[in-house]
Amino acid sequence: MDYLKTDEEQGEALKRWLAQNGLGLLIAIAVGVGSVLGYQQWQQYQINQQSDAAGRYQELIELSAVNFSEQDTDADYERLLTVADGLRQSHAGSNYAALGAGIVAAQAVERGDFDLAVSQLTYAEAELELPELKAMASLRLARLELELGQGDAALSRVRSMSAEFFKGSRSELEGDILVALEKPLEARDAYLKAQASLTEAGLNTAVVDLKLSALPEGS
Repeated sequence: MDYLKTDEEQGEALKRWLAQNGLGLLIAIAVGVGSVLGYQQWQQYQINQQSDAAGRYQELIELSAVNFSEQDTDADYERLLTVADGLRQSHAGSNYAALGAGIVAAQAVERGDFDLAVSQLTYAEAELELPELKAMASLRLARLELELGQGDAALSRVRSMSAEFFKGSRSELEGDILVALEKPLEARDAYLKAQASLTEAGLNTAVVDLKLSALPEGS
């Protein structure tokens, strides 16, 4: 199942966050509180925290390369859950912890552990601070709800999202949900919006074009 994989729009948002989340921000924070805790100690503490969170997150990325749908991956799966839990406990409220939950969700789907996937994405959606990343988690959660046959919940989630982010992906997913709910006329409108948004952003529309052509004539 690849509906939790990062698409082009969402991938760009993730890259931007990673690029912006450097040590410069931590140094700025250190300057602001230096008079209370001492600049050097606070700076070192923050750098250590950043390094620890980044290291745990990197291990999750490496573990995500495992195909958890295959047999004999129990040890790797348990390690994945352990690392994610440690990241969440040691760096609660951080974007690293929330993004780590997104990684666990994707692997939980491979494993067939859908309850865990839903809980991890729900956590990520609630904890992510950057609006683009929060929207990414919402999209993935809606896709999972659709796959689990919860079309009404998925549609409600998509339509409640900010119109500012992932216009193409959001409209395409709305079309998919409406197809599942047997509303082809509304689905066509959603796909046309997705087509226009993706074209405007310079992204490939082949998949949306195919979905449009698959709709019954007259819809």
